[in-house]
Amino acid sequence: MTSRLEVVEELKLDYEVPYFTDKGELVDSTTIQVNEQRQEIGISYALLHSTEQNLDCLFPSSGIDYLAQITKQILHHLGLNPPKIILQLWEYSPITRLYSVEGRAPVNKQRDTLLIILTKTPFIYKFGYELVLWHQIMHAKDRWEYRFPSTHPLVEAGEWLDVLWHFSIDGRLEKLDKPHYSKAERLEEATRVLSGLDTGLLEQARALSNKLWGKEVTFTQLLEIGKGLGLKLTEAYSFLQNWR
Repeated sequence: MTSRLEVVEELKLDYEVPYFTDKGELVDSTTIQVNEQRQEIGISYALLHSTEQNLDCLFPSSGIDYLAQITKQILHHLGLNPPKIILQLWEYSPITRLYSVEGRAPVNKQRDTLLIILTKTPFIYKFGYELVLWHQIMHAKDRWEYRFPSTHPLVEAGEWLDVLWHFSIDGRLEKLDKPHYSKAERLEEATRVLSGLDTGLLEQARALSNKLWGKEVTFTQLLEIGKGLGLKLTEAYSFLQNWR
């Protein structure tokens, strides 16, 4: 019987926005090892303990089939049909967290591969991981359709950019009657992030939530809004200020 941990394919993804290490090194690609193909989706596992027993416990085959099926349905509903789709599942650990609490959904700069990273063991969510998939794939849709640049998954652009982007994403999901974070929850996020930068931004955040909620936006539009508020991007994004 073939091991579920066997590497069946390696893919290199290149990005328009690179990651800068603490040493100032530029990293503009990632290499993904695919372990399985399920529902025409490549499955990649990132385990703390790479054993078959640990894999079967954390990610049972039937659960992964269901997760892949949901992913395909969401992509179809959103009109996305990437030639290659990879779902990378991380064994959850609050100590070794590399990305956000939930994950990322980068696309490569050639727009032929979509990578969905879930950094919190999906079955911890129980049924709630559908919300995470809808949310992350909406991020990917904006990147795939060139409204936002293709970005290395370790890049942190600045929390304020995500705050503004989330108003758009969750508002659009609400319009589609799909799982989403509420406007109130996103305003709480904005209050937490922006109050740490400038208390005078909170009223503006409320106004922006009304302006951006459910609207399709671009990276350039959010950058202009941020400039108007005196907010800046991280170094990784600085050379993309004139992107499209």
